[in-house]
Amino acid sequence: MKRVEEEKKEGEKEKGDEPNRVPTGIPGLDDLLEGGFPRGSCILVTGTPGSAKTIFALQYIVNGALKYGEKGIFIPIEQTIYDLHRQFIEFGYDIKKLHDEGMIGILSLEIKPEHGEDILEKITSKEFQEGIIEFGAKRIAIDPLNLVLQFSSGYGGERRGIQKLISTYKRLGCTTILTHERTRGGSDIEFGVQDFVVDGILYLQLVRVTGAFGDRERLLERRLSILKMRETNHGQGIYRLEIEKDGLHVYRDIFLRSELE
Repeated sequence: MKRVEEEKKEGEKEKGDEPNRVPTGIPGLDDLLEGGFPRGSCILVTGTPGSAKTIFALQYIVNGALKYGEKGIFIPIEQTIYDLHRQFIEFGYDIKKLHDEGMIGILSLEIKPEHGEDILEKITSKEFQEGIIEFGAKRIAIDPLNLVLQFSSGYGGERRGIQKLISTYKRLGCTTILTHERTRGGSDIEFGVQDFVVDGILYLQLVRVTGAFGDRERLLERRLSILKMRETNHGQGIYRLEIEKDGLHVYRDIFLRSELE
């Protein structure tokens, strides 16, 4: 009995020693999040096409392995590991090598809904969870959530389906990113059920700005806003998001160019 109590205390000690923040490793962002995402949380990375959602999610997984010694699994619904490799090699990341060496996991899903296959059922199944545990993953990223729900059935509605996904990975001790596709951007955001269920929301957008020559030059620039982050006194500004030679960077500088409606 004494030995059991000692082992229990030791386990509690180890759990308490685990940092309660999961850093993204994206320069400029973690300072806005008190060090990173709350451990075990589920974060929605949402935005319009071209706003860098996939880059963000995969960089979160890669940084976990290379910078913080945390294994992660990236689950693309449409892209293959070769697609991701070609995109990320320009940032100096060999995705295929990291995957082959077991530092990260890339699980491309080939689901055939016309044959009765269900994505949500697959990625929350007992076998799938056992694979995550065996791999030792602490980070999960799914890209995108919209397709998971579109090609799933029998989960009792979108909210219940998202809750099932979130609770599954929380029980495994993973900190999860779900990318989400929006058809409209801008400041007048239309919220859906996914926004209320998740623990945090990062809103990525493309904004039109005037260049150095005024209206004669119109540009598109990326912005990042933290709309929600539980357990966090987060930054509340609209920040510049740049794709650089090593991936994404977030900047807190003052905008010198005016935004257009």
